[in-house]
Amino acid sequence: MMICADYNATTPLGAGAQKEMEKVIANWGNPSSTHTLGRKASELLASFRNAVASKVSRSPDDLVFTSGGAESNTMALIGSFWAVKEKPFRLLTSGVEHSSVKGTVCFLETLGIQVQRVRVNAMGELDMEDFTAKLKSFRPHLVSLMTANNETGVLFPIPALARLCAEAALPLHTDSVQAFGKVDPTFWNGADMVSISAHKIHGPKGCGALFASKKWPLVSLHYGGSQETKRRGGTENAIGIAGFAGACNELSELSCWDRIRKLRDGFEARLRKELGDVYFQGEKAPRLPNTSSVRIAGVSADALLTALDLDGVAVSAGSACASGSITPSHVLTEMGLSTAEARECMRISWGRPTTDADVDTVAGLVISHTQRIRARRRTM
Repeated sequence: MMICADYNATTPLGAGAQKEMEKVIANWGNPSSTHTLGRKASELLASFRNAVASKVSRSPDDLVFTSGGAESNTMALIGSFWAVKEKPFRLLTSGVEHSSVKGTVCFLETLGIQVQRVRVNAMGELDMEDFTAKLKSFRPHLVSLMTANNETGVLFPIPALARLCAEAALPLHTDSVQAFGKVDPTFWNGADMVSISAHKIHGPKGCGALFASKKWPLVSLHYGGSQETKRRGGTENAIGIAGFAGACNELSELSCWDRIRKLRDGFEARLRKELGDVYFQGEKAPRLPNTSSVRIAGVSADALLTALDLDGVAVSAGSACASGSITPSHVLTEMGLSTAEARECMRISWGRPTTDADVDTVAGLVISHTQRIRARRRTM
């Protein structure tokens, strides 16, 4: 049985999600139908909507169900672009956003939008002086900055960013996919749009949500019906939404992450003690409790990943969405790492099922494989 040390990529389907999904299997009507089957399905959908909204500290009226975090981010960016009449559209973001934001921004640039990117420091923290200056001089139509980085776990100061945006009467979108379930949901209360996803919290893949305040209009990207208050036409993915709600119902108290933070910190301390030239990106910055971006100097991350996989351990070189890419992580290079250094980095991310034994096993294997690889290099 494999040990998962890549929970930032995805999580196993939880019992709560499966329980709610079974309700939709038994009540399979179309929520838009007016007969008894449809009304029952509609009632279930409303209960699921309330369950998800309550865990994000938002009104269910602001919720738009999507196919996942990537679509939620795309809807926020492109929907805002089409909604703003003044052109060229101006967007303020950062250079370390998830690939779904990064790719959408690149696409929008081909349509003529103007983009400025806020710098980050070597720890991956947002440069607040740079943000404030660009907010004032650039005067964007939309600000889009992630809550937590999916590779390093570094948190952006969303409450402070939201206050500055509100003072400037500008909307803030935040990609909270990695943060959801790991930080207090009031952390992003000031944001006007929030993206989340089910499969990061033990829900099913293929279901996410965008919370979009009605104060900021969005042009729909999906037509064909009046579903989701006319913001995303098409029959709802009821079984996925059910699983999302069930996963939300099972979200643990945040205190469970105190245990995981201690496991993460112990893992990092052991590697630092037993291996030389080990570095953790963002270690001195506020970050998610489960994530380590570790660079072992002189050791290819690909070599370690392959060795660990053969030993039954799943880890990642970075974002799952960038898997297979031959280019180094844009997140790490934006933080100042060289191409060679970025290729020595791997992401370890623990989850609620992680045990002390799991962490001990993974740490021991990383240490032994590193020592083997380094010893072989010395003899070459």
